[in-house]
Amino acid sequence: MALALAAGFFAWTGGDAARAQTEESVGEGFLAAPIEQEGAVQEGRLSPDNIATVTRVEDYLNRMSSVQARFLQISSQGNYAEGELFLERPGKLRFEYDPPHPVLLIADGSSFLYYDKELKNATFIPLEDSPLWFLIRAQVSLTNEIEITRIIEEDSTITLTLRGEATGDLGEVTLVFADQPMELKKWIVTDAEGITIQVALIEPRFQVEIDEAVFDYGDLDVYGFRGNENLPTR
Repeated sequence: MALALAAGFFAWTGGDAARAQTEESVGEGFLAAPIEQEGAVQEGRLSPDNIATVTRVEDYLNRMSSVQARFLQISSQGNYAEGELFLERPGKLRFEYDPPHPVLLIADGSSFLYYDKELKNATFIPLEDSPLWFLIRAQVSLTNEIEITRIIEEDSTITLTLRGEATGDLGEVTLVFADQPMELKKWIVTDAEGITIQVALIEPRFQVEIDEAVFDYGDLDVYGFRGNENLPTR
């Protein structure tokens, strides 16, 4: 079963039938538009205006050191979830879904953890294998190992659709920003199977101090784990 988790940040193959309904409710969503639509980048060639826009977005993301927000996740099948997001660059984030979804996701700068609070199972993957690793790594580049397939600027909004090695197994990632001033508003993820999710940030606060304990998973009660022979050493 293909799982799409972490509010559109991560996806991999695996899972447990007991969690199927919960994981579907937090892992499906909005279908990204094909590249032949408005704003498509022809043959991977960026115009001078496109390059200027990409440079502005990269500069903004590289200045974005941290984010704290509520998030709202909606799927095309009508599924709905909310939760709390903490992000600190480089490499740290935490997604905690509100009940009834027993999902907690933590990246501590070196690995990514998916934790089921009810089953007390943990799954680890390397952080660099996550589709939005390019967004939380030390230096954000939207042209290194990434193909920009669509750029749209309208109504004070910038929309970039990306795909490539750095977006992992999800296929396409669409980032949506408000402009003037620039602010990350949401992302849309489409995986290789066409399963998609849309995640919006609610009242985000940027450049805030976040307690490092938020990204620590050492005190979690774990009955089982997948992804490594042993739990990562702390």
